[in-house]
Amino acid sequence: MAPRASHRRIFVFRHGETDWNFQQRFQGHMDVPLNDTGRQQATQLIAPLKRVGVQTILSSDLSRARETAQIIASALEISVSIDAGLREAHLGDAQGLTVQEIEAKFGSELVSRWRSPFLSDADVSYPGGETGRQVLERVLRAMEDFLESSTEDCIGVATHGGVIRRLARHLLGENAAPVPIPNGILYPLSFDRKNKTWKLEKLTPLKLSGF
Repeated sequence: MAPRASHRRIFVFRHGETDWNFQQRFQGHMDVPLNDTGRQQATQLIAPLKRVGVQTILSSDLSRARETAQIIASALEISVSIDAGLREAHLGDAQGLTVQEIEAKFGSELVSRWRSPFLSDADVSYPGGETGRQVLERVLRAMEDFLESSTEDCIGVATHGGVIRRLARHLLGENAAPVPIPNGILYPLSFDRKNKTWKLEKLTPLKLSGF
């Protein structure tokens, strides 16, 4: 048997749209399904993920990510593994509220610091929710555990906007500009199994129509 490659390619993508995304309502751990637009966005990810040779998908257990992954995996005839460690951040008392409602209840400063690109704001949380640091730690642990057990070298990861924001902030470093995270966005990462180091391969998202 050939040895596994030291560097693994990971294509991280955000789930398709939900009605709550459209309403700008914070979902967090609340399990909101895809809407029809979201299913179309999932379908649009099939071609680029096929082009890069994705062999399996690891997905958050929340239905909006899981259904996105399953639409893609069914078309590519590959497997999907589920891990709750890839869930969106738990937003505590902010879950289920719109941006305007959150700002009215908790203040615009807290909303701004939650979305801040500064690593110094990594310990900010909504009341009863997770901090950005806690989100990052569980997501990295879930992905690294999967990569250690998987034999595939090219892996898709179906997750959430807040997760991608935390990953990008971690990999780009202090004060980096926020990366775009619309529904259906796709970013290439790599993981060095030997040194256990991550790299964001491109600072801009992959285009769905070609690379």
